[in-house]
Amino acid sequence: MNKYYLALLLCLAPLSALAHVRWFVPVGTDLPAMSLPSDWLAVLLVSGALMFMASVLVVARVAAQSDALSRITFSPWNSNHHLEWYLLFLLVNLVVIHNLLEGEFLGPHFFVMPDVMMIGVVLQALVLILSVVSLLLTGVVLLVIAFCGVVVFSFESGIDYFFEVAALGIAYILVSTRINALDRTCFARYELTRFADLAPTILGLQLITLAIHNKLYEPAATYFFLTEHPYYNFPQFLGWADFTHLHFALAAGVFEAAFGVMLMLGLATRYVLLVVSFFFISTGIISGLEEVMGHLPIFGVIAVLFVAGDRRSRDTNEAETLAPSPA
Repeated sequence: MNKYYLALLLCLAPLSALAHVRWFVPVGTDLPAMSLPSDWLAVLLVSGALMFMASVLVVARVAAQSDALSRITFSPWNSNHHLEWYLLFLLVNLVVIHNLLEGEFLGPHFFVMPDVMMIGVVLQALVLILSVVSLLLTGVVLLVIAFCGVVVFSFESGIDYFFEVAALGIAYILVSTRINALDRTCFARYELTRFADLAPTILGLQLITLAIHNKLYEPAATYFFLTEHPYYNFPQFLGWADFTHLHFALAAGVFEAAFGVMLMLGLATRYVLLVVSFFFISTGIISGLEEVMGHLPIFGVIAVLFVAGDRRSRDTNEAETLAPSPA
């Protein structure tokens, strides 16, 4: 294949744009200062991300002009039993169980000083225990974990998880009175806001943070990852020597940031989530169990957002979507 066509293909489909590359960088690794390329290929990669953002605007505009497409793209799905939320709770608990069994806090290579490691163990154990008692209290613990990750343990590691874990905590708190009987009895009078209105923004912030921290601001992290796993840089792996690891870091960063921006804007959310899911699944298949386990909560959030639909249509269906399920 002509390398120019391959470059265009990469603009539209960077395989591992969403990998948490620091999972695969051992703690204490001295990463050298590196600069992203600024050649014609870099311009083409940035243009590809802009093309994706333009495609979101086109999908949103076209869907808004058709009742059938609007229902597919924007309208919430009926979920009287809140199965998507139970899936999210299950996936979060699976990750916590995995972390406790492996002796990890939040993810691989998260730097935690030995004298505070027990705090991480207790907090994660509380998530498991409280999830069967009170979702609101579980959400509070998740928020504590998010802030402990950046304040008490390690800002360098914790910032990659902060928005994701904080989003989960907010989700648990805001949905608690809809699902949990104890929370509904104790806290229903506070009229907590629906999580779906906040989730795209917080998930978008998480993706932008990963793009800046791991790819755009410090591309050496992605460079180190690719030297250990060169097959991810598939253009170079197929023989295109000019497509360097730093080019791939730029592609991953700009596309990941583009996904985050479009989620925050809330335009054609289901379309954006389909694209994001494709890349998460692709990297999961290649990287194996470690990558899949780390992304399970994000898959749960994606499921919730798929069911919720676009924010522009939820207000017209509020009575239906807010109906509490039986205890």
